[in-house]
Amino acid sequence: IMKLTQIPKITRKQREILDLIYSHRFLTRIQIQAFLKHKDKKTINLWLKDLRSKNYINWIYDKDNFVEKTKPAIYYLGVNGIRHFSNFDAHPVDELRKRYREHERSQSFIDRSLLLAECCLDLADERNGTYYLKTRHYYETEADYLNDQYYGFLIDDELIKPHLCYHVAPDEEYVHPDEIESSYILEIFDASLPRYRLRNRLKKYVQYLDEELAEWDTGTCGDPPPTVLLICATLTDLIYAKRRTRGLLAEIWEHEDEDRPHIQFTTTEKLTEHGVLNQKIWEEA
Repeated sequence: IMKLTQIPKITRKQREILDLIYSHRFLTRIQIQAFLKHKDKKTINLWLKDLRSKNYINWIYDKDNFVEKTKPAIYYLGVNGIRHFSNFDAHPVDELRKRYREHERSQSFIDRSLLLAECCLDLADERNGTYYLKTRHYYETEADYLNDQYYGFLIDDELIKPHLCYHVAPDEEYVHPDEIESSYILEIFDASLPRYRLRNRLKKYVQYLDEELAEWDTGTCGDPPPTVLLICATLTDLIYAKRRTRGLLAEIWEHEDEDRPHIQFTTTEKLTEHGVLNQKIWEEA
């Protein structure tokens, strides 16, 4: 029997905050408040301050630097936060060990985590207006599916490890003519990713779509084949990746082939500005 580590008591809402930070790795107070759909930022700040004082979370915030002080604090799991999941949850040990090194993460990793959280808020939130209220979005981050949830069959996949998987299901009472049931897997490429590794990543996505859709069909109990969404740091990277992917697809599928999979691209700038659900930002390979 695992020996439970004694840690300070926290509230149910504070445990929800820990769950959010575990799934997203790094979050701002504004994002946490949006996920919780809570109207009072003072209450959120009190919960966060208490969690920090009890070593459940840490923050990135330099209150002595005027420029940095104007930026929102960024929160990540602290020692007692990791112990909390070790005590009461069935999270993978390897994943929990990663959380001990959050303070060493690069700025690009942190920025990517915050951008992915914005994507999830687009999928979870009503801020897109009434049209999206008619559509259900189910999503899992990499941390979620590695915890053996709905997309848990990807844990053992040797080709891909997307940062985000999501499913769009139109409400049966209101089906927009342009909206159909669809699945997506999304990855953000860092600006520092060397070209040879980018080529390798693109090749593996095409290989997955060619060879492993039976696993996707079985694992999801019949969800549509996924559209792959790839986010590039710059327009130059996008042009290169798109051209490369077009060549890889042409080796297997004719352009007019009905079974030809969909791989789409955008830049981090467009994604940040318009959101993941804006179809106009995505360019087909």
